[in-house]
Amino acid sequence: MSRYSAKSILKEGYSVIVLSDSQWDAAAQVIPEAGCNLFRFESGGHPVLVPPPSLTALRNEPFAPFKYGTPILFPPNRVKQGQFSFLGRQYSLPLNEPPSNHLHGELCSRGWEVLDYGASQENGAFVTSRFRFGLHPDILAYFPHPLSFTVTYRLYEGRLTMQAAIVNEGEDEAPFAFGLHPYFFVPFDRGEELVLKVPAEEEWPVTKEAFVTGRPVKTNFSRALIECASISTYPELGCTMLTFGDGAEDPVCRIHMKNRGYTIAYQVDRQFPFVLLFRPDWASAFSLEPYTSVTDAFNLPYDHELTGVKGIKAGEELRFTTCLWIETAK
Repeated sequence: MSRYSAKSILKEGYSVIVLSDSQWDAAAQVIPEAGCNLFRFESGGHPVLVPPPSLTALRNEPFAPFKYGTPILFPPNRVKQGQFSFLGRQYSLPLNEPPSNHLHGELCSRGWEVLDYGASQENGAFVTSRFRFGLHPDILAYFPHPLSFTVTYRLYEGRLTMQAAIVNEGEDEAPFAFGLHPYFFVPFDRGEELVLKVPAEEEWPVTKEAFVTGRPVKTNFSRALIECASISTYPELGCTMLTFGDGAEDPVCRIHMKNRGYTIAYQVDRQFPFVLLFRPDWASAFSLEPYTSVTDAFNLPYDHELTGVKGIKAGEELRFTTCLWIETAK
């Protein structure tokens, strides 16, 4: 019997894809019908992600598609007044965070199409899903670019990899801002000693809504994160925007649960120059959110190279990879 399996189950009215690796006691659950959300991952008996209290909460709880598992963001975070311009074209996004912000886009709340899933000894367990703007006239009405997003989650040797490919199927260059919002299970409420390590270069001054208020600088916190900084008293609804430092390898962030003797490790692609730290007040969790650009970047008066503003040209494909795993104390 193979150590890997991939199956579709019906759970609370949703079709859920379950990926398993019996040798590592690892399992992941993805819900394509609700934003292709990787909403559960456990490895070696340790919970890695915070799932919703129920899958029906994804339908009924306000802002639920943003609050659990791993929401996929396009654009990441907020756009003031939902307004910005790119290459002379004005964009007006829905104000889905009253009274005056657009928040996180619609990829994390819409249904995705499952293209394939399966398992083998050589390739592990996987599921591939796709979302095409071209099939949604209501999205094209305010974002007239038929982008196609394809995401594969693969569980192999106890590690969960996400591979994303975004293609511009249209004729015009489109503004591009992409991010992920994993909610890692971190036991703040249990007296745990919690330590975070991030290969950070600089910290951006931001508001409590993560809007940028100035240029990034080196701070005591950004310096401390390189070696390890305590987050045991990180405030609820607090946020920190960081730029990753230069390096030959893709950045790896680590959250150490020192009392429990294990670490959540999260490796992100170099195409994500920024990471937002965030602690919610509705769950015992901590987010490390990789972004291609800082919050509301298209409206900032700084060089695009600094803020991550970019476009995706007609016919162009952009690829991103992340990897998530558990490390235990020797």
